[in-house]
Amino acid sequence: MNFTIPKIIDSIAGQLANLYPNVPVYDSPSYNTSYPCFYVFVVLPSIKDQIDGIEMRDISFDIVYVQQRNSPAQNVELMSVLESLDEGFDMLNYVDGNDTTPLHTHDRNASIEDQELHYKLTIKQRVSREAVITYMQEMEQNNVEVKKG
Repeated sequence: MNFTIPKIIDSIAGQLANLYPNVPVYDSPSYNTSYPCFYVFVVLPSIKDQIDGIEMRDISFDIVYVQQRNSPAQNVELMSVLESLDEGFDMLNYVDGNDTTPLHTHDRNASIEDQELHYKLTIKQRVSREAVITYMQEMEQNNVEVKKG
């Protein structure tokens, strides 16, 4: 499995499309946006080295649900979407080509800011780096004697 941020974003977008097939998902704001829609933003990626070429990657995402401004029953719709996201993102189905791997999501929380729902989650994944092995080129001579005495 090749673990990359763009593939995580694609996997989140795929899971959102399964939950809301008629709602578009964008990775950046644009003027040609149709509402309602989702945006997926990377918030705080961090990589911590561990022993033996292993890295712990903590990558946070903000899934923003934007709807038409000042629409009737706006808060009811936001709460409905929040509940669907909370149930749908307990696990993330990470898709890498033909392989699908379920990943646990962590630190899930939500807030409503400026009539937009912000659903935040973190992916914590241990990843092994490809090892670069330097083989010994020649044997060094070791002049060691047993001490007598």
